[in-house]
Amino acid sequence: MKRIDAIIPEKNFDAVDKSLQNTNVTGLTVFNASGRGKNQNQPNQLGHWLYYPAFGENKVIAVLTEDADVEKIIHAIKESTTAGKIIVTEIENLIDVTNNTSGKEAL
Repeated sequence: MKRIDAIIPEKNFDAVDKSLQNTNVTGLTVFNASGRGKNQNQPNQLGHWLYYPAFGENKVIAVLTEDADVEKIIHAIKESTTAGKIIVTEIENLIDVTNNTSGKEAL
């Protein structure tokens, strides 16, 4: 089992969500996040003024999946956003408290 975290710009969230739905990803968790990377944030306009925010507004999408589906989920995310990071981590164990299951049955 794997956990895939995608940190994407907030403006690209709807496209990524739709792409994941088309890939039959049924469950995901979304977090609001602010951050700063190597690239300078895009300017925002406030009246006649341009300002550069200290942190960009992002979404973090977390998906738990079986190993066989990792590449198709990564492909769906990459095809629907122009920026961001994708992190894939191994899950040692997964426990579903509601159904009292663990491992792959908990997915």
